Formats: sequence, structure tokens, C-alpha cells
Amino acid sequence: MLNRILSRVAVGTLAIPAVLALLTGSVSHADEDDSPALESSSLGSSQASNSSWNGAVIEIRELRRSVAGNYAQLVWTLNNESSKTINLGELRNRTYNYGATAGSGLVLVDKDTGLRFHPYLDSDLDCVCAGVDHSPNVFDFIVEPGSQTTYWASYQLPPDVETVTVEIPGFLPVKDVPVS
Repeated sequence: MLNRILSRVAVGTLAIPAVLALLTGSVSHADEDDSPALESSSLGSSQASNSSWNGAVIEIRELRRSVAGNYAQLVWTLNNESSKTINLGELRNRTYNYGATAGSGLVLVDKDTGLRFHPYLDSDLDCVCAGVDHSPNVFDFIVEPGSQTTYWASYQLPPDVETVTVEIPGFLPVKDVPVS
């Protein structure tokens, strides 16, 4: 049990700075008090296909590959303009058996090869993505109507993949998302 907890702390300790480093490039100063804010630009967006979430939109903020290796980080925002709460657990992968499943359902698809890239798994087979129980106090699992939350997911993405389609449970696919 202690090894499982330490494993999750280690992954969270590594992943959170990676996300912050990726977001640094997307941060602008909104006003003179130097408060950072996410830019309004997006790489693509998707409307909810789940009728109970009508009005909710996913915005793809960034899909960035690491300088070395095949590590890639997807950063996305859930804008909940529906009348229902959206639980991150509803965006889980229902095909593969992930341990902590919240947010694990975001799949990157290379349209040229048809390959599907699922989020990384840690040694406990938990998704290395926002919402898993690595750092539950850091993430909002519930997105209330009228609010938004930004999440991330980690992938192994070959260097020759330049664009992907992002598939998100309950939302239409986001096509032609560039990898930077």
C-alpha cells in the first residue's frame, strides 16, 4: 500500500510540473497586475454529443511533444454551459481496464495510420492524467453548470505524427489537432 501511495506521489510530482511547464507557453498577462490567464485561443473544439450535456464544449488548448522522446501532453478545457454537472469520471475509458479511470477516455487517433493512442499508465495501471487519484485535492472532478476546468493527459506519440483527432467520451471528435 505504501509503495502504491509513493508511486502516485512520484507521478503527481513529475506530472504537475510538466503541465505547468507546458502551460507557461500559453499564459498571457491579462492586466497590469501580472495575473496569468489562459489565452482564449484553441486548437479545436467539440460540442457535447451526450444530449444531457447540451451546451457543453471541449476546447483543446495544447498538444505538445517533449523535446526528447515520444512523450506528449494534451491540455484541454471543459466549458460546461449545460444545465447538468459533468463528472470527470464520466470521461473514462470503458474499453480498457484502467485503475483510477477519471479522464482516461481521451484518445488520440492518427488518421493516416488509424493508430489509437491511449493515455499513459503508471506502474499501478492508473491513467497518468488529470483527475486520477495521484493528487485528488488538486483537481475538480465535478464541473458545475456555468463553470470551466482545465485538465491534461499524457501520451506516447511517435515523432512522425503531426496531427491527430481527439476523441472524448460524450463529445464529438476534434479533428486535425496539430502536435507542436
